[in-house]
Amino acid sequence: MVASRTFGGTSGRNGGSEVDQPIEFVIRASQPDTVDALREYVAHRLSFVLRRFAPRIRRITVRVLDLNGPRRGVDSRCSMTVDLIDGRRIFVNATTAWPFASVTQAVHRLNRAIRRGFTHAAAYRGPARRTS
Repeated sequence: MVASRTFGGTSGRNGGSEVDQPIEFVIRASQPDTVDALREYVAHRLSFVLRRFAPRIRRITVRVLDLNGPRRGVDSRCSMTVDLIDGRRIFVNATTAWPFASVTQAVHRLNRAIRRGFTHAAAYRGPARRTS
């Protein structure tokens, strides 16, 4: 199932968040009832972890796959690709026994990769200069 959703970077009037970055979901699960729950879980985890980076993110693609397919195995892979405004692309994946654990691990890896990428980019730019 492929769906598109967005997560917000700025707070709305009622404590919610305005949506502005698209998230493309590709979820292939053996049980259809888990697809909606996974989509909501991914959107919640990403909005919480990546909120401060939202202005720098163009698009996010999330793929959650059941590696064993109809054999009902317990291996799930979550892959996340983030396209940044400056043209860079960050890719992480995680494979665990359960799809929600794969999402959690991939989100943590994505958070570290994005923070590391922005820290290195800031180091190469040099210190901020004052103009007065």
